[in-house]
Amino acid sequence: FGSSSCPFSNFAAMAEKKWEVSMEGSLLGMGNPLLDISNKVDQAVLEKFELKAGDAILAEEKHAPLFKELVDMEGTEYIAGGATQNSIRVAQWMLQKKAASYMGCVGKDEYADKMQAACEKDSVACVYMVDENTPTGTCACCIVDTERSLCTDLKAANNYKVDHLKEHIAVLEKAKVVYSAGFFITVSPESIELASSHCNEKGKTYCMNLSAPFIMEVPPFKEVLMKTMPNIDVLFGNETEAATFATTEGWEEKDIPSIAKKLAALPKNGKPRTVVITQGCDPTIVCVGGEVKEYPVIRLPKNKLVDTNGAGDAYVGGFLSGLVQDKNMAYCCAAGAYAASVIVQRSGCTFPPKPKFSYTPPAPKPLRKPKFTKVNKILPEVRGLNLIVKVQKVTEVQEGLSEAVCGDDTGVVTFRTRGDQVVIFKEGTTLRVQNAKSVMVKGFIRVEVDKWGIVTPATEEGPGGCPEFEVSTATDISGTEYELAES
Repeated sequence: FGSSSCPFSNFAAMAEKKWEVSMEGSLLGMGNPLLDISNKVDQAVLEKFELKAGDAILAEEKHAPLFKELVDMEGTEYIAGGATQNSIRVAQWMLQKKAASYMGCVGKDEYADKMQAACEKDSVACVYMVDENTPTGTCACCIVDTERSLCTDLKAANNYKVDHLKEHIAVLEKAKVVYSAGFFITVSPESIELASSHCNEKGKTYCMNLSAPFIMEVPPFKEVLMKTMPNIDVLFGNETEAATFATTEGWEEKDIPSIAKKLAALPKNGKPRTVVITQGCDPTIVCVGGEVKEYPVIRLPKNKLVDTNGAGDAYVGGFLSGLVQDKNMAYCCAAGAYAASVIVQRSGCTFPPKPKFSYTPPAPKPLRKPKFTKVNKILPEVRGLNLIVKVQKVTEVQEGLSEAVCGDDTGVVTFRTRGDQVVIFKEGTTLRVQNAKSVMVKGFIRVEVDKWGIVTPATEEGPGGCPEFEVSTATDISGTEYELAES
């Protein structure tokens, strides 16, 4: 069996190759490729350049000296960055096998070469547009304690054109999940429209991130976001961005679950929208189909936190690695939480050679023991009835329909039985009836067991057991006529 001549000897290798072929190019990121220039600074630096911890802004002329200041500092790190590129690199790291591609605009310079090399090392297929006349974009990452303030000088990243996407349309066509951070809104709305419309028409999954408060606060950017919203299948954001969105919409809701629900309910083409709102070390809020759930994150002691820069991007990357494999929501959120927990323990959006992620589905909740009702407690038009009854008399009403008088020690009631149920209702048999309903037939109560219920012979081992009792015929629940009361 293990010989090289055996056709099954390379089965594992063949299966792995098939996985690679089927997944290759299935995840596409489109965004602003930036080289992160990262170092620790004190609060005075943030105040000097009018920056806020935890914020992300576009650089203005007054921020130009900041970049030089970071470059001149000892220990400054240069890391392939940009929100979308970070998420795609993390997703590829989680998947290991080649699956991810990335598009954006860079210059023809050393910074671009560094990013290209970093992405190739991570097995991400980069399809960069190259602007020979503009330097590669950079992001000043100012780290104070474990918080970060990001100041982005887009440069070449700002020059991405939809023509490049059209030239490489095969990359988009191959992908089944497409992701862009909201920052890309400021660069190429035409590319966003083309990619999101393509995904909607082809039944693919288009994902976007709110990314930063200014995306909602600057009217032209908010306009693009709202125009794209009907095509967004999965919308990411953090609690600050979600709250900003609610404010710009004039919503009264302030709590994140309610905001997530309203975001999910915004006009949508095709399948329902999923909203994923991270909350730092608090549980992630997810709304799917109008239902809001919380998913845990991995809490770490403060002494293990090195740099929160890229934590949100990493969560999205982990989530996307599950999404592109058609995993369920619990898996995707667990993958996101794991990826984020790894990144915050390192400097910048960096990671070890291989992930150590494993997912164990939560144990199913034990079924509740059914509560059994006595016959004399049955009321009109009630669902969820659980009864232990003995069959007293069976009468055929018409072909395929019988009525069976059944009871317990408190009274009797008439069951309407159809099809296979007729065989079960035999005189003298004690039955366990679960999830039945009482209905009104010409003013009288009848009990029915539809497709949501079940009727079986009662046994000692089953729910409710098989008690001994004498049927009381003194009270006939089906013998009382009811009249419809007018309100």
